[in-house]
Amino acid sequence: MLSGEITDQRKLEQVNGTGPTEDSMVVGINRFILCIIQGAIMAKSSKSILVASDMHVGSATSVCSAEPVISELGTTHLPNKLQLALNEAWYNCIDDLEQKPTLLVVNGEPCDGANRRQVGQQSWTTNLQDQINDAGTLLKDIPYEHLIFVRGSGYHVQQDGTNFEEILAQQMGAEKYKAYGGQGLTDYYALIEMYGKTFNFTHHIGFNKWAAYRTTALAREMAGMVFEKDKMGRADVIIRSHVHYFVHVEFTHTHGFTTPAWKFPDAHLFRSGLAGTTPDIGMVEIIIEPNGEIDIVKHIAEMEIKPLVRHF
Repeated sequence: MLSGEITDQRKLEQVNGTGPTEDSMVVGINRFILCIIQGAIMAKSSKSILVASDMHVGSATSVCSAEPVISELGTTHLPNKLQLALNEAWYNCIDDLEQKPTLLVVNGEPCDGANRRQVGQQSWTTNLQDQINDAGTLLKDIPYEHLIFVRGSGYHVQQDGTNFEEILAQQMGAEKYKAYGGQGLTDYYALIEMYGKTFNFTHHIGFNKWAAYRTTALAREMAGMVFEKDKMGRADVIIRSHVHYFVHVEFTHTHGFTTPAWKFPDAHLFRSGLAGTTPDIGMVEIIIEPNGEIDIVKHIAEMEIKPLVRHF
């Protein structure tokens, strides 16, 4: 069929009502173009928050850089097999990010501390300055735009009146967050807003060894925050850490999750048995679209390293 005949056939179909009219075709094309443009705008203008926590750098069972410096000895620590696996997982998580984070939130405990209860056993260094320096080395490899630190447990991050998360925040040029103003860059919680959604961060929440009950503390915290609305404002997403496992609870209008960690258990966790001690390793990415839609993307590492089994 020649092109002129094709044109005549289309006109005949339009007259008979069996084919698309020129107006309907234009409308369809315009809708298609609009969808493409809207999709491009959404992908280009979405923002994200990356949450990393509980790095516990300094422990022999935690993540570290390839060559952690022990300044007092003028040497470096040789990472063990577990630390090498954790280091690989750290960079795999970074590679798997959906997009460059608008904000990186370190939600407590980048360093392990002096480990006083074990008198430094299972630590490659008890020098907190060395610990935060190495934590900074790892964090700087995340391609964030802005950075905020939230304070964790004093046992891990503080010596007397000196908070080492505050020192690390200053070293890395972090954004200031003080809930009621004052000096310093860090506080024990942070409220962040993006595209009309409010994100409520603090480090601590109740821990449960048994998986069946791990949502309980988080759901209780989410419900409790409803009663804080008049004093602290609405919380659309509640982020907690400390427990070293990932749990995500979603109600009709709110999300809540606990973050994975970067430390395998040390002697302290084995006091009540072995079950429930293995952590989730990874980070959590929150993607916020201009229309307020929220996507919680967990980056949980599948750790191939397994404990030794001796065969006789």
